[in-house]
Amino acid sequence: MKKLAQRLLLLLFCGVLGLSFVIFNVFSKQLSMDSHENRLMTGLPQVLQSPLRELSRNLDNFFVDNSPFRYQFVLLNAGIDYKLFGTSQSDQVLPGKDGWLFYKDGPTAAQPVANYQGLPCINDSEETLARASAALQNLSNDLTEHGCTLVLDFTPGKDRIYREYMPDGYPIVEEENRTDRMAAYLQSHTTVPVVWRYETLRSQARLDPDRLLYYKTDTHWNALGALIGLDGILEALGLPTLPPEQYPVEATGTTTGDMANVAALYAVLPPEPSYTVPGYDAMFEKDDRVVRVIGDSFSEYYMPYLEARFAACWNEHIDNFDPALVNDPGCDILILEFNERSLDTMLRILENFAAG
Repeated sequence: MKKLAQRLLLLLFCGVLGLSFVIFNVFSKQLSMDSHENRLMTGLPQVLQSPLRELSRNLDNFFVDNSPFRYQFVLLNAGIDYKLFGTSQSDQVLPGKDGWLFYKDGPTAAQPVANYQGLPCINDSEETLARASAALQNLSNDLTEHGCTLVLDFTPGKDRIYREYMPDGYPIVEEENRTDRMAAYLQSHTTVPVVWRYETLRSQARLDPDRLLYYKTDTHWNALGALIGLDGILEALGLPTLPPEQYPVEATGTTTGDMANVAALYAVLPPEPSYTVPGYDAMFEKDDRVVRVIGDSFSEYYMPYLEARFAACWNEHIDNFDPALVNDPGCDILILEFNERSLDTMLRILENFAAG
């Protein structure tokens, strides 16, 4: 009887599992969902082409990635974790207050939470700061010889800008964080315009909390935040700008934040409005210079404004930085943009221009 019961249980399990595939495929149009995961899912060709030593692992990944009702269960699990326990399934997403999500210390992150808290243990040494400033000056001097002006732009993360929405378990230890120290040192030890708009963005966020500068569920600033950040660059170049509160803002649609997608919270947290600054292209006289921007994803948000202000401009990702550009920059103005999380990337790039 015991063996019979075991066999019946096994048959029942296989039947339920097989039936789930049948039901899901019959109603696939109604049940299928777009993948919001920031990774490639395991496909059958990958399994079939696997070396023998990887076959078992890839086969398991295939069934996990393609199992019926997978997205529904992932969403349910993520929603329960968020609603009941205030936690996230992603090791890079930190749930905050009032529906805000923040970047967390993930496996490839440059300790953004520690930087937010101002922990002294992550601050750069005097030797590192001095070496970086000398290298930055060398890079600027080389570009100047080829008729190009260098601007270094540090873009703030949203955690300190909207610190009131950060979880209580992450108190600020020191107001001056790693980025503050880096920006201040480079500003005082080089002739390079170093733009760090934290104070301006923070004051604007406090002045009008409903006029958002960053997305609540996305890593980035929105169109208004990007413009306020860009104005620091334009002012450093001697170009006119408006006070931040004088820019008009218009909603243009909705978007789902990247952190909401990664943490499978896109069904729990509502889409956010996306914005534009109407009429910006007619606010200022066009400059006849050419601008080259090398930065991370934050710089992409202010490219439309640069296109409106200059004769030509283009954007490249910082990961593709080529030190040889100093010999042929191809532009009148070179903007190097680094988000706070990318300071280590900046230091690695500057090493190309450090004295031996």
